[in-house]
Formats: sequence, C-alpha cells, structure tokens
Amino acid sequence: MEGGSRMLALQVPCRVTDGEQLRAKLGLLEDYKDTGYQFGIEIVGPWNDFFSLKNVKVIQKSLRSLPESLYLSLHAPYDARVNWKRNFFSSDKGFTNLLHVFYLADFFGVHLVNLHASLFCTNDELRKISAAGNLEIRKRELIERVGAVLAEAHSRYPQQKICLENMPYCWDHDLAPDPNDMIYETCFVDLKDFLSVVNPGNNIFATVDTCHLAAVYDSSQLLGEIKQLGGGLQHVHFTDIKRVWQPFVSLAEEGVVPGEGRIGEKIFKELLRYFSEFSLGQDLSIVLEINDKNLIELTNLKTSLKKTVGWLDELRQSS
Repeated sequence: MEGGSRMLALQVPCRVTDGEQLRAKLGLLEDYKDTGYQFGIEIVGPWNDFFSLKNVKVIQKSLRSLPESLYLSLHAPYDARVNWKRNFFSSDKGFTNLLHVFYLADFFGVHLVNLHASLFCTNDELRKISAAGNLEIRKRELIERVGAVLAEAHSRYPQQKICLENMPYCWDHDLAPDPNDMIYETCFVDLKDFLSVVNPGNNIFATVDTCHLAAVYDSSQLLGEIKQLGGGLQHVHFTDIKRVWQPFVSLAEEGVVPGEGRIGEKIFKELLRYFSEFSLGQDLSIVLEINDKNLIELTNLKTSLKKTVGWLDELRQSS
C-alpha cells in the first residue's frame, strides 16, 4: 500500500475475541473474494479486550488465522463518561493508555488506529460554560490539547496511522431522551475542528462517521463538509441514520443500512463517488459500521455490503 498503488478498502467491524462472530463475518467477506475489491476488518471491543492480557492473547491468536490480504484497522476502546480518568487526553495515565493501544496496533500488525477524543461534558456543565461565554475558549483549549497529545503519540509510533473520529453534539442521541441524562461533545463535531490537528505528513488523519455528521448537518451538506478535510481524510464509517433526537420526544437511530435512513441513497452514491476518486491519490478505508440484532445472521450488514459493492460496480462501469 505504501509506495505502491492506492487502495480503497471495504471493512466490517468485528470483535475478534468472539470466535463465532469472527467466523460469520469472514464467511460474509468470502462471498466477495472474486469481486476485485480490497476487504478488511476493523477490530472493535470494550476496554478489557485491549487491556486484559488474556484477551490480547485471544486477539493475537485470532489474527494469525486471518488471510494476509485483509486490511486491518483497530478502533481504540472508549468509555462514555464525563471526566473519565482513563481517557486518552485527560491525564498522564490516559496518555499511557493511548500509547498502549498504539503498541498493540504495532504488535497486531494493523494498518491504522481509529479513536475518539471523548471530551464530554454534562448538560449542567455545558450550560454554565455557554452562559459564561467560554464555549469557544473551551473548544480551542481542548483542540490544542488533543493536537499536542497526538503529535507526541506520533513521535513514539511514527509509522502508525492515527485517525480521529468526528462526534455528534449529543453523544447519547440514540439512547437518552432526557437532556439531563445526555452527555455532550463540544469538539470534533464540526470538521473544521480537525484542520489544526490533522497532519498527513505525520500520519495524523481524520475519520468521518457519516451518521455522526448527518446528526449535525443536512444530508445535502455532507459532501461539502467532508471535502474541506482534503488529504486529511483517511478512514470512513459508512452508515445511515434514522430520525432526529428531540428532547423527551424521539431518539435518533445510528448504524442504519446506507440509503435506508435520512442521508438517503442519492447522497451515499455521491459520497462513494468522491471516496472512489479520492482513493486514486490516497489510501482510504470504508467501514460498514452497521447495527444488527443478530451478529451471526448479519442481515443488515449483508444488505449494506451488497448495496455498497453494487454502487462501486456502477461507478466502475460508468468510468
């Protein structure tokens, strides 16, 4: 990949400590082995999957059984808590945790690490910050902190691709109807927040999650927002979203089959055309981060993969 032809990889997320889930997802990818596209897996899991020696050994063993042709990424673990002491950007301990994740990425031989900044605040904290007129100051300070931490992490692991993911303002918009139970992000929601942090020359990039972005912008704005990242884009979570979070009224729904939610098929095809053209000059990986009630039957993921490959086929035939 590096120094050779550019690559567009389609990935599926998988908790590889779950052997049954891994076999199901490998079987799904096997159905597409002769299509001529690059495929891969994004390794996901809770905190203990990456900070328990027992689980790390399970991951290592599972990865040894995978085809070498798979493109691998690792989604760093996170915990949706305010002022979480283990947070990668909160303390010296958090930074040690971040370095541990990059050590594992090297150890596992993955191609990139995706992570959240997770700089949450409560509804009361957000109200006080806003009332004092300090919201922009807070944002600037937190963005500078994240930029400094990622730059230091790059100095320790210069070959590892680091990808920071965009968030919705309302983190629990698919879980909590009461604003007082919600936690909120103030940074890395607008993609312009990434511009002072991403540094392709230092392997620091952005991940765009399409349903997170669609929770903030109208679908017609998504492509324009993404384009401002330029070469700072490296990784995409490709998923639709249903409904809109309204306090005490309705929850959003993430992880919807592309084209079956508010973003819609027309916009997804436009995005995929841009991503395909983008990948001619720079590697790009696209993760189908789709919700399924049954992680073995994978009904929605199967539909999503079939749709996305079909759209790529249309682009290939029209070019």
